Amino acid sequence: MPLLQRKAVYALVFVVYGLTWTLLPSAANTSLGRDTIQIIYWGQEWQAGYFKHPPLIAWLTEIVIFLFGRHDVAIYALSASIMLASFAAIHHLARRYVCPDAALISVVALPAFGFYSFIVPHFDHNIILMLPWCLTILFGYLAVEERRAWAWPLLGLSIGIGILSKYTILILPFLFLIHVVWTPRHRALLLMPRAWLAVGLCFLVAAPHIYWVVANDLAPLRYFRDGAGLADAASSFFSRHILNPLDALSGMVGMSVSAMIVMLGALGLPKLRRRAMSSQDGFLLLATFGPVGLVLLLSAVTGGEMRLEWATTFFLTLPLVLMRWVYSAPGHMQVGRFLAWSSGLAVAMATTYLLIFIGVTPVVEESKWARFPAKLLAAKVTDAWAQVCDGPVPVLVGDSWLAGTAAYKSADRPRVYTEADPYMAPWLSDAKVRASGAVIVWDMDLSGRYRDIDHQDPPKAGEPMDWFPGIAAMEQRFGPITTLPEVVLGYHGPVFQDPVRLGLAVIPPEKGCHSKR
Repeated sequence: MPLLQRKAVYALVFVVYGLTWTLLPSAANTSLGRDTIQIIYWGQEWQAGYFKHPPLIAWLTEIVIFLFGRHDVAIYALSASIMLASFAAIHHLARRYVCPDAALISVVALPAFGFYSFIVPHFDHNIILMLPWCLTILFGYLAVEERRAWAWPLLGLSIGIGILSKYTILILPFLFLIHVVWTPRHRALLLMPRAWLAVGLCFLVAAPHIYWVVANDLAPLRYFRDGAGLADAASSFFSRHILNPLDALSGMVGMSVSAMIVMLGALGLPKLRRRAMSSQDGFLLLATFGPVGLVLLLSAVTGGEMRLEWATTFFLTLPLVLMRWVYSAPGHMQVGRFLAWSSGLAVAMATTYLLIFIGVTPVVEESKWARFPAKLLAAKVTDAWAQVCDGPVPVLVGDSWLAGTAAYKSADRPRVYTEADPYMAPWLSDAKVRASGAVIVWDMDLSGRYRDIDHQDPPKAGEPMDWFPGIAAMEQRFGPITTLPEVVLGYHGPVFQDPVRLGLAVIPPEKGCHSKR
């Protein structure tokens, strides 16, 4: 394919992809994803870490909100932009392994993965990790295999930024170290100052967060342990050490099936090409299959559960491996056929997303969150405060979803005291809430329907399903509370969903309101 035509294809694919996963969720959804909502109110606080995750994504969303306002489309565009930048990094890597047309296919194949289509609007730590993950592989290749001196500091910065994104990035330097030690001609790199400069830059970037983690009782690591079920002794040995890794593997295969269908349909049956294994090939294979193998091995050894979304970054180089090892250099007709297949699948994926998230095909739980009446919730919370005090709502007390959604959609943009727990929201305390006043919002059903945002484990025996302990218990902490009538919020959409019954109460400021209504 001529260079100009290839550039035009890249431009078209990138523009269509960016517009699809920016405008489609903006049109289909009435609320952002559940993780995104929490990330946004974290960003108001500019912490060096949060009880679940590192801070970079919260800082980035706050910057975007400062620049463009609280518009859902800006967050969707941010997520799509990170994906496109990641694809560009993969293209630069692919050009070092395969011909230009094969590199094109290596990139165009990526949106066919479930990981890089349906998940994109749900902006979270797995999405933001994409770019440092791809850059770490690219700069790692340039530093180790091509001996580019300038790539070492960029490699260190990429890993450091990755640590601020999600700890999964640490898999890559571990695998790179294995590759260097295993390959005799690379071992001398361990003694070179530029390699240690990369290590130093990595720690310099990550140092504030590392300090925060140590000072906050290793909170994100404890959350990871709970999420992986490492402390779960109730399950059988077979379930934990055999079924857990097999279940994780089946989920990853399922998310890759659509891309494999496109490659099979457009390029035919794969056939392993005989080639001598080079150091460059070893690097690519380890970066592609090493993360999957490592996490499955850890799951089998520890009995921990691997959540499917943790594998989001693992398959970014898989099409490149296939183009290098099982498919020959594509001809003009093959490239055209591949573009036709991938375009058809892109339309099918976009249509399926639309049907699911407007509620026509309610097959996934996420549609419940996507169609939540967020603006109405914010209006009810603001009105509750106005019945007691004038001025903007200072603080919302509630679970991450209800309080976070109301805070994001409210013109006042109050701070959030997550579940009235200073461990989850260390930027506030009971004393600060008593001084400022707050609105409490809770689910009247107390069914724990929003529990899994912050509590990945089911409630233990005798433990309540929901966080809200009752007005009497809250008054013991915050003083007199004004309880307001319950509010019923109805969903809008072609498929009926049960209305949400919410409780509202106001904690007046200790020194009284400026004026009463």
